[in-house]
Amino acid sequence: MAEPIEKAEDSQHIEDVKDVSVVRKVHADGHVDLVDAHAIGGNVEEMPRGYFWSPQFIGTTIVSDQLHTFTHLQIRALINADIGPSTNLNWVATIWTIGSAIGFLLVGRLSDIFGRKWMVMGTSILGLLGCIVGGTAKNIDTLIGANLMNGIAAAGQLSFGIVLGELVPNKQRGPIITLVFASSLPFAVFGPIIARTFITKTAAGWRWSYYLGIILSGITIILYQFFYHPPSYDQLHVGGKTKWQEFKELDFIGIFLFIAGTVLFLIGLSWGGGTYPWTSAAVLCTILIGAATLVAFGLYEQYIFKGQAIMPPRLFKKLEYVAIVMVATIAAMVYYALTVLWPTILSTIYTTNVLKVGWASSVVGGGILLGQIFGGFAISYLPKVKWQLIIMSTLGTAFLGAQAGLQANAYATFITLGVLATFVIGWVDNIVFPGVTLLWESQDIGLATGVLGSIRAIGGAVAQTIYVSILNNKLTENLPKYVAPAATSAGLPESSLPALLKGIAMAGNLTQTVPGITPEIIAVAGVATQKAYLESFRVVFYATIPFGVVLIFFSALSPNFENVLSGNVAKRLQGMKGELQGVGREREGDAV
Repeated sequence: MAEPIEKAEDSQHIEDVKDVSVVRKVHADGHVDLVDAHAIGGNVEEMPRGYFWSPQFIGTTIVSDQLHTFTHLQIRALINADIGPSTNLNWVATIWTIGSAIGFLLVGRLSDIFGRKWMVMGTSILGLLGCIVGGTAKNIDTLIGANLMNGIAAAGQLSFGIVLGELVPNKQRGPIITLVFASSLPFAVFGPIIARTFITKTAAGWRWSYYLGIILSGITIILYQFFYHPPSYDQLHVGGKTKWQEFKELDFIGIFLFIAGTVLFLIGLSWGGGTYPWTSAAVLCTILIGAATLVAFGLYEQYIFKGQAIMPPRLFKKLEYVAIVMVATIAAMVYYALTVLWPTILSTIYTTNVLKVGWASSVVGGGILLGQIFGGFAISYLPKVKWQLIIMSTLGTAFLGAQAGLQANAYATFITLGVLATFVIGWVDNIVFPGVTLLWESQDIGLATGVLGSIRAIGGAVAQTIYVSILNNKLTENLPKYVAPAATSAGLPESSLPALLKGIAMAGNLTQTVPGITPEIIAVAGVATQKAYLESFRVVFYATIPFGVVLIFFSALSPNFENVLSGNVAKRLQGMKGELQGVGREREGDAV
């Protein structure tokens, strides 16, 4: 808990430095800052009437919705058909993951040090540029560059938990984040169908996914400029170092090691089983060097760097924090099974209609969002958060594991289990996102959230690689196992089997590429292909169960938050008129 400002009349928790009332704040890394008392929110009961209805606060709340940037990631194959084909297609999503994994930590940590406004403004501008480049791309390589910018930008655009979390009472952090999640409904739920509708109903097609990003990013930048006025650098470091001095003392070696290790590790994962075999030197060396670099990063932070580390090792000495980070990460790893497999399951088992796949794909986003809405209120108004996490994690593991019973004639069951699984994982998500901001001091909200975001992104990439690798390996085994005998028994010459299997794998025109094939053989091969996919999907869903068990374990180590759900407001917006500005005073036990 942070040091309370008021304990006794002779306490000197509010001091005067250069005629400014300041509050002493100790960071997670042991660094001490004097913060202008005008930057402190204080107890909500003592805040000026009308503060939360001020244009600044309402404008900041409105601007925090930036989830639109994901729609283009769901139609990569359709984009490839227009400006491809390219063997680098998977990099469109991979580079976004790399950018966000790096960005979450940097944005969170650096915004704690230098102030929030120009970090979120900078990432929004970067997102605008990324959407402009993406919307005008003539080839997949240009699109990859655009998505690198968008991935880094997403770290700032998705920092609403930091931006809004520190501006509302601790007890309301869950509900305010829920409000932002709920406002993302058009894109979170209907993003797949919106993206596919752009393709089928507009002349610009998929480019409208980026045009939409341009429009919303532009609006966001304007609103941030005029309404979002968090405490400035000078208020966060009264009597402290200049910005230039602070910049020169940044943990540059640590930043380099983190970026290099993350990039190499994720590149190696993306190469494995696709660009190169898993046993190739390129894959093994890249993954191992990346992992070794990340280990070196941890050792450097722990034993060598003595300043404000980019990821202070002290963070991980708090078991409750480690548990919440692991719950967030492993929940994402469990959930990624559906995000990776869902469109493929729909198109190979149930329908090939673009719009039908889009509508059915909305189930994933809709289930997650519904769960997030419940979870965001549950952390504040339902008791025993630990038991909520244990129960929801257990249910999520059960529902996803049950998908291993996937059947071609059980579409309703598939959809129902998908909704239930995503609902409970969404519930877990929106407990850990606001919850992580309550486990460390208010001056370290960005750091705590950024570390979680980066580790979660890396964990998600690992899970995606595992699931895709399992699926590809099982398909390599099952397609010949089921398709070959079915096709030959229907009359296909054995000499045509390699062409048939290649055509199925590439989703090509079998009539033109497979000698001796007939419509009857195509129909028989289609049924066998469906069987091969069903058997392969089952193994992937079985693979989610061990992750689920680990998720339940860390849920059992997570804290209850009742003792920190106070009325304390960490920071207040600046630029208010008259009494709305005020000076924040935290009561004992309120500060988090």
